[in-house]
Amino acid sequence: MKKTWPLIALGIGAFLLLALITLPASAVLSYLSPAGLTLGGVSGSIWNGRAQAVRAGNLHLGSVEWDLDLLTLLTGRLGADVKVARTDGFIQSTVTAAPSGALTFRNLNASLPLGTLPANVAPGGWTGTLNLKLPQLSLENGWPVAATGAVELTDLLGPARRPVALGSYKITFPAEGAAAAGDSLTGALSDLGGPFAVNGTVQLKKERSYLVQGMIATRPGAPHDMSRSLEILGPADAQGRRPFTFEGTM
Repeated sequence: MKKTWPLIALGIGAFLLLALITLPASAVLSYLSPAGLTLGGVSGSIWNGRAQAVRAGNLHLGSVEWDLDLLTLLTGRLGADVKVARTDGFIQSTVTAAPSGALTFRNLNASLPLGTLPANVAPGGWTGTLNLKLPQLSLENGWPVAATGAVELTDLLGPARRPVALGSYKITFPAEGAAAAGDSLTGALSDLGGPFAVNGTVQLKKERSYLVQGMIATRPGAPHDMSRSLEILGPADAQGRRPFTFEGTM
């Protein structure tokens, strides 16, 4: 009997491991789904599954696939390869969540219409496409604290009552020459074509404030009313550029 106990224990362990690996995602998520998050059409296991429709509050995310990383779980964190598919865009990344709630994204690639973002990020009436190409991004309390890579906003058009094509822009993290600071993240702002020539910086501080500043000028051929609109910024320099600054909190 003593010789058979190890075999029995091994069999029980294998059964429990198999049960855990094949645990249906629908059964687990029906109990563990966060408040405000709605998942429909859940299939697969909790380790490797898919939800055909995911909604966070009033925001429709799309279909979501995930593949959990067992080794990350052994370190006390939750890690997974995640893919979000929409008819008008996508998100894919390797995501790691710490017990504190901090999130780390590796190889984050995404393309989304500006209108799908929350109203406090993108006010209604503006359209465009947001593209993310970030090898690394860290969030604390939902706010960026570290990043490498680029964020692009293309074909910006707005506001709704009098829409104007404002061009495309890019923020590169970290900004070249930016001093390392534990309480802020700084990126280099530039344009990707359009009526305005822009260069400057975007600074994100941990207390959820932002500061955008730089120089702006209209390109040859830009509508005259655009040039007139910049006069409020003050006199232009020899290159026709004017300084701008705006800041706020989120």
